[in-house]
Amino acid sequence: MRFGLGLFPSGPAKQTLRQARMADELGYHAVWVGDSHLIWRELYVLMGAIAVSSSRIKIGPCVTNPFTRHLTVTAGGMATLHELSGGRAQLGVGAGDSALKNLGKKRASLLSLENAMLALRKLFRGEKVTLDDYPAQLSIGDKAEIPIYLSAGAPRMQELAGRVADGVVLGYWPDLKKGLARVREGEAKQMRPPGQVEAVLWTPCAISEDGREALEAVKPQVARRLLSAAERGALSEEELALTEPLRRAYDFRHHMGPEHSALVPDQLVDRYAVAGTPGQVRAKIEEVRSIEGIHEIAIIPWGRDPEAVIQAFARSVIQPLGG
Repeated sequence: MRFGLGLFPSGPAKQTLRQARMADELGYHAVWVGDSHLIWRELYVLMGAIAVSSSRIKIGPCVTNPFTRHLTVTAGGMATLHELSGGRAQLGVGAGDSALKNLGKKRASLLSLENAMLALRKLFRGEKVTLDDYPAQLSIGDKAEIPIYLSAGAPRMQELAGRVADGVVLGYWPDLKKGLARVREGEAKQMRPPGQVEAVLWTPCAISEDGREALEAVKPQVARRLLSAAERGALSEEELALTEPLRRAYDFRHHMGPEHSALVPDQLVDRYAVAGTPGQVRAKIEEVRSIEGIHEIAIIPWGRDPEAVIQAFARSVIQPLGG
């Protein structure tokens, strides 16, 4: 089992860089950086700085999308990151969330995502592709096999990940095992070996000796997860009723902001996040480790002191569990 760190660069750029360096020193396997250009710091500037400030961790977006960045821009950026980091680059892509919402644009379709992954893989290899009826070829850097991870919450996205991606990013959902099964179904349809697609579990995390404080800390991201679950029909009628005020009030200009916390029902937090005392968090991670098919758990630190969470997770989980 590997452990990664997800960073949403809403704070100062030097803060994100400092946290990435901590991950490199504390034994994390990867640092994934969020991409929402209107509300967060610029992804590729940050990843380049992380690359030259670290020596071991894998680095990549989690996730970018094929619309706000043209595929040739993503290909060039990732090829440069791969070169700068000495081969540590990995790419996370998805249908698009706040980056598209804040431009009034629709999420990417399944077909566009499939075509994007296939085109990016060819571009990384230096092959010619046709984009918008025009030939394109990446002529910088060495030919590279940069792994592509697809963020997949809905069933058809999970099946697509199994068919086409190198890895899949799954949220900490109540139906996690079903999601993994759909990825394996996609592998079978494409006649790929079972388990070839590596699964990353992506979860908000807060650690505090005060369990209540930790629960409150993760609510901003749980708010978005509840919206996503509602959008794909994964909430019961009772849960829909509980989350109606949140769904009416959510503002993507303040994506995962603390103003949404008061609208998140306490009883739903534990289903979508890993939060609690050090012992409670380690127990939840041990439960996840028992699920066959999870290769990496990537935490997104929440709370008054995210760096304390990064350190506490390394101390309480990574070191004792041998990550």
